[in-house]
Amino acid sequence: MLSVKQKTNMNLQELELTHLVTLLEAAGGNALLRSQIESELHNRIQNNTNYSREYFFDISKIKNHAITVSFIPTSKSFGMYGPSLTIDIVLTDEEMQEMTKNYSSNPPINTAGIIKAKILVKDNLSDEQIANASDVGFHTNEVFEILHF
Repeated sequence: MLSVKQKTNMNLQELELTHLVTLLEAAGGNALLRSQIESELHNRIQNNTNYSREYFFDISKIKNHAITVSFIPTSKSFGMYGPSLTIDIVLTDEEMQEMTKNYSSNPPINTAGIIKAKILVKDNLSDEQIANASDVGFHTNEVFEILHF
């Protein structure tokens, strides 16, 4: 017979990332449930391949759109920048060549990794957070969702 905790963990593992984030927001003061959801979200970050560096390249450099990036609540980036950033990606000449090659490949090559960014909407960000976005960036596996316009 499974304990309540084991049943909850199994169910959490079956939920989509979107549902986990929504459940975390709704968990309120239930410390045990919040802890279990946060643990599951943390486990998901390593295997999150929802967005690639090339996807960011396509939106930012090919389509010339601004990007609003939302982070997984338990991610390092969420702790560093808050829930979201509105950005344009920053690429060195080498990175631009790599992204162009990967994007143009048949089939396209998609990679995970660090995205460095210029902040377009500063909101309540500190100068340090703005500098970190362009110097340190964030990892694609920490991204929950992307909106672009």
